[in-house]
Amino acid sequence: MGKIARFKIIYIEEQVPGIKIFRMEPVEGKIPPYKPGQFAVLHLLDDKGASMLKRPYSIASIPGMPYLEFCIKNVQGKMTSALDKFAVGATLGIELPFGHFTYSGEKSISMIAGGCGISPLIGILREIAEKGVNGRFVLFYSAKTRNSIIYRKELEELARRNKDIKVVLTLTQESPEGWVGECGRINDEVIKKHIADPKVFDWWICGPLPMIKGLKDCILGLGADPKRIRAEGWG
Repeated sequence: MGKIARFKIIYIEEQVPGIKIFRMEPVEGKIPPYKPGQFAVLHLLDDKGASMLKRPYSIASIPGMPYLEFCIKNVQGKMTSALDKFAVGATLGIELPFGHFTYSGEKSISMIAGGCGISPLIGILREIAEKGVNGRFVLFYSAKTRNSIIYRKELEELARRNKDIKVVLTLTQESPEGWVGECGRINDEVIKKHIADPKVFDWWICGPLPMIKGLKDCILGLGADPKRIRAEGWG
């Protein structure tokens, strides 16, 4: 940790409007060891390889993949505006790993994500599915519209691959015809509909800070153990 390595962008996909999936491989050497759920610091480099600007982003990929994957929303800031202009083949610096929002083999986890908060959680779910972990894993994921659900097809595929993974999608700004998920914000009614006993779960929440505060209060009110709640947010 602490060393900036050069990485090359090998894949870019604007999966939903304004949000891009980036995959990056090291220019030299191997990807440093990391755990699912951790984050990296991305650096814009000058012509001499020195850092000009840096920002932290959750890692969506899992150890063993030949690349690092990031899900980044263009919020019109200096970093995201620059990244939005990058093309395949561009290079940048990456420093990792950081963070304690990590998966270490827990068997009962309820995850809550809003928007790009899905980034570390998709990594954790990928790890669980890849290793065939048995347990109880529930993801509550809130998006504004059906077309703004990041990783929607993969989330559905992960739930098919591992019967112990359950994905609960909810839309806050529309109720489209044929929609079989939930509508409205994640609240105690939605949670109780899908989880009978919140006390037996570890709770991991990732999203905007106001969302995290409200959901912490919500799950504590449902009986969740405060020592088993982790949160990572922004804003």
